[in-house]
Amino acid sequence: MPPPNDSLPPTLAPMDTPLDLKGGKKWLPISIQAMEGHLQQLIVPVPDFDTNKCIALRKNVSYSLQHLEFLHRCERDLEITSVIWTQNAKTFIIVGCGILEALFFYILVSSGKAAQTDWKSVSKTTTSECEIGGKKHRSEIEHFVKLDEPALEQMTFDAMCKRVEKRDLAKLGSEEFYKHLPYLRSLRNRVHIHDVNGTADTDWVKFNRKDLNLVKQVLLLLLQSSFFPAKNTDRFYFLNV
Repeated sequence: MPPPNDSLPPTLAPMDTPLDLKGGKKWLPISIQAMEGHLQQLIVPVPDFDTNKCIALRKNVSYSLQHLEFLHRCERDLEITSVIWTQNAKTFIIVGCGILEALFFYILVSSGKAAQTDWKSVSKTTTSECEIGGKKHRSEIEHFVKLDEPALEQMTFDAMCKRVEKRDLAKLGSEEFYKHLPYLRSLRNRVHIHDVNGTADTDWVKFNRKDLNLVKQVLLLLLQSSFFPAKNTDRFYFLNV
């Protein structure tokens, strides 16, 4: 369960209240319950994804959406340095891509298009070293057991995006939506801050307003797609560009 007093009542939109992050009073975001209500239009029990998993997924996505709203309010209400703004934008993009990944995963599972496997790895053995052509080599032997029934196979964000795009499982019918996914995937990979190639390969250089607006647009398109007959647009004001 979410912590007590974590949010405003679903009918009260934060942008209509004088409370802000620097106003000396407690600022509260759109409620978790309101976000869950919107997501429940899509995330319902299906084979391979039972009620308990649906509840947990809806909550995790709702928590992340509430985090995005907070980051939006940081920019709106506070005077912050360009470095802090950039780091907040980076966090917004990474969390936003996590939301896309979660929704894509459910869409794939519910449509029967998620990757499945008949095998489960049970052990892995490394052989002793040997020399071939003057260089040392070694081999790994992995043992698998066949499952009684196929099970969901772990997918990368990249694999999910490609599967969703191939059959337009997001039901958007828009190349505009899908063409941005590879770029957003590359930005999400910058969570690994040690992987740099030069003095200009920094977060401050790589993240900008255009990137922030892009992830907002993509998220809003999906959250207002045909999966969600009740659009509840007031709950996603922080995704407007």
